Amino acid sequence: MRTSSRNRCTAVVAAVIAAMAAVVVPAQAAPAPAPCAAPQAAGPGAAVAPFKVWLAGDSTMANGGSSCPVGWGREFDRLFNDDVTVVNNAVGGRSIQTWLYESNVKSTKDSAGECVVSPRTYASRWADMLSSNGMQAGDWLIVQFGINDGDPNCPRHVGTARYRELLGTMGREAKARGVKPIYVTPVSAIRCSGSTAVATRGFLNETVAQAQADQVPVIDLHQRSIALYNTLRLCPNNGDYTQGAVGAFFCNDHTHFEAAGAARIAEVVAAALREQGIGLASSLRSTSAAYSLVAQHSGKAADVNEASVAAGAGLVQWTANGRPNQQFEFIDTGDGHVRVKARHSGLVLQVSGNGNGADITQQPDTGATSQQWRVVDHGGDVISLVNRQSGLAMDVWEKSTADGARISQYTYSGSPNQRFTRVRG
Repeated sequence: MRTSSRNRCTAVVAAVIAAMAAVVVPAQAAPAPAPCAAPQAAGPGAAVAPFKVWLAGDSTMANGGSSCPVGWGREFDRLFNDDVTVVNNAVGGRSIQTWLYESNVKSTKDSAGECVVSPRTYASRWADMLSSNGMQAGDWLIVQFGINDGDPNCPRHVGTARYRELLGTMGREAKARGVKPIYVTPVSAIRCSGSTAVATRGFLNETVAQAQADQVPVIDLHQRSIALYNTLRLCPNNGDYTQGAVGAFFCNDHTHFEAAGAARIAEVVAAALREQGIGLASSLRSTSAAYSLVAQHSGKAADVNEASVAAGAGLVQWTANGRPNQQFEFIDTGDGHVRVKARHSGLVLQVSGNGNGADITQQPDTGATSQQWRVVDHGGDVISLVNRQSGLAMDVWEKSTADGARISQYTYSGSPNQRFTRVRG
């Protein structure tokens, strides 16, 4: 299934980076829409010749449905510039062998303990990718298996040597077409040892070893995903995947993702591309700066309560600690407003109604006016935020100075409990 890139102004990346400067205006000024800039010179995030990123993997990568399960591959396209198209050919329930050969993999094993493959003819998905209409020179291929491969029974079972053989075959055939492969270790499920998330997958060493043998970049998504779970404090939990932070991230199991969880994993993969200096990173959208918002009257920071990644989690104030649930990106709407995105969850701040005292919560980004804010500049990096839909200002309720005091909306007055100092993260 193909996720097509969207048509956007070529200056959108620069506009996002410049969001704060573009929309911070005096309270009485009427901000003008940001014009489209000319194409930028070559460099990180600049336009290049269009190409495709092909994805091959299992259900944790697959597009999935409108809700659970959603694979991280569905959320990958939005992280790239407009010259990139992500083609997601990941399929749920597949090992690397069943993905490549599908129904030609038999339910019996040979003398070496491997599932019999007869005939050794590729399934249409890989055959199509190898055809003249498939992968082209300059494209990229990202491969992530190793979850279903550990099944002891055929047809999904794959031994470690066979796994490496097939992974190497995919990399070699991609390279032969001028395509650049990346191997990815399997994303972790959530398993807790006390308050710490721990390893859950196999085929880790095999993936890394084959990448080294093939001189192919490897992303250790297994370890990176565990680090994310620990940052989000998903452990300990009571095993109920229908509620709380773990329920907002995972489906009602320990393996598959809600849309919010899939988005975070996609961002982890993108961060690895940047941090490891993998060439594909040059086509990622530039990221916005992140800011803490410190209430002027209390000296405490706006904070998504309990670092929740769940839609509906409320905004409170808490002693500033610099954690991701106290960091917010300002995304320019292009017409004098911003959306304020929580860095830890990828969700945006939204008012729950139009009246005084309505809560401010984090919600999936839909572009609604209830998620758009006008930035009022008081000078010295001190701002107020006025909601576009309600016309009311972000406000620490009743001027409280206590940890946990809720942040809601109230008639704009510019008072200290409606003023926040932007502190760059």
